[in-house]
Amino acid sequence: MKLEYDHLLLRSKGFLITVSAVASIVILFLLIPLAFLITIAGWEGIVETSASKEALSSILLSFEAGVIAATLSVLFGIPLAYILARLSFRGKGIISGLIDLPLVIPHTVAGIAILLAYNSRGPIGSLLGIGVEDSLLGVIAAMSFVSAPFAINFAREGFEAIDVSLENVARSVGANAFKVFFTISIPLAMRSIIVGWLMALARAISEVGAIMIVAYHPIVSSVLVYEWFTTRGLKAAAGLSTLLLIFSLLVLIGLRALHRK
Repeated sequence: MKLEYDHLLLRSKGFLITVSAVASIVILFLLIPLAFLITIAGWEGIVETSASKEALSSILLSFEAGVIAATLSVLFGIPLAYILARLSFRGKGIISGLIDLPLVIPHTVAGIAILLAYNSRGPIGSLLGIGVEDSLLGVIAAMSFVSAPFAINFAREGFEAIDVSLENVARSVGANAFKVFFTISIPLAMRSIIVGWLMALARAISEVGAIMIVAYHPIVSSVLVYEWFTTRGLKAAAGLSTLLLIFSLLVLIGLRALHRK
């Protein structure tokens, strides 16, 4: 059926030309800024930035905190995603809206909210003996806040795509709910869960607004780009941005290749 549809599309030259032209505009819109970024940075600028211990440490810190934040978002988000996929209850729409809220609020607002809730002098911070201000914990908290919706929503879509009858059959032959969840539901939804983790990682690494409010130090690469832009100028910021772009692409390509394998 798909081959027949592809054949019909190939015969509709006018339609293909139109959609290709529109698609090209989108591709150019995305590629042109990146091309200018790499051009302004220049090969010498990229090499110089690569030799900077400050730049490399900030990039490694970004990925370290991003991996932790994405992993925590997945681990704690999977149970919630499963509940939303399988159960109908009063207030489900409100919970779904709350999950998506970090996607729409300004990230500086998110940073202020996190700082107020989990600072070392607040009730929660004092009770748990923690503080997010200017700490790795604060970076992870800010990253987790903005990336959790991706992990939860992708996992939810994965669970919703599973035929419920498969789970019911397992229960009918004696498997308890925990065994069904860990041996059937999660393995079948694993592709979506991994994609959600990748999206959460990408979102965590790119975060800047909330991190600047909560934990300017230790400095991550996204914050360092802003600092270099204000103190060293556009060319230095472009060099660091290009280096971060290269690292991000290599990591994401490697993870996606591992995922396909």
